[in-house]
Amino acid sequence: MTKQDFLNGKSFSIKGDFSNTTTYKYRAIDSDIGCVEREYRMTNSLNTILITDNIMNVEKIGTKKVHLFTFLFRDKITKKLSYEDMIAFNTVE
Repeated sequence: MTKQDFLNGKSFSIKGDFSNTTTYKYRAIDSDIGCVEREYRMTNSLNTILITDNIMNVEKIGTKKVHLFTFLFRDKITKKLSYEDMIAFNTVE
């Protein structure tokens, strides 16, 4: 997946992820802030999203990676996600 696909909010899965019904997408909140949302999809209709939730905030969008963070019990948790590890979701016929 490309950086532009990510910025455009294209849904994606992550290499090595065990779930085939979960995808993620970037949601821009402002010009310099956004978050990554998790999308839960129906097992018998993967094109249908049942619910979404915000899982991480975007700290920085680089040329090769996205820098993410969230807080869990007062601890800041950071993660770097490469565009090459994102697999674009294509609608199912």
